[in-house]
Amino acid sequence: MTEKRTSEAQQRATQAYREKNREKTRKQSAKSSAKTYINKYCDLDDLAELMQLVAAREKELKND
Repeated sequence: MTEKRTSEAQQRATQAYREKNREKTRKQSAKSSAKTYINKYCDLDDLAELMQLVAAREKELKND
C-alpha cells in the first residue's frame, strides 16, 4: 500500500485555499493546460489557429 505524502492538515488547507480562490485556481489550471497543449501536442496548423486567436484577443483587450 502506498503512503500519503501530504498531511491531512495540508490537504484541508489546500482545499480551503482552492474554495476561497476559485477563479485564480481556474485561471492557473487553464494556463497550465494551454502551455502543455502548445508544448506537447500542437502542430503547425494548430499553432497558426492559436496565433490568430491570440491576436484577436489582444486587439479586443487593447480596445477596452
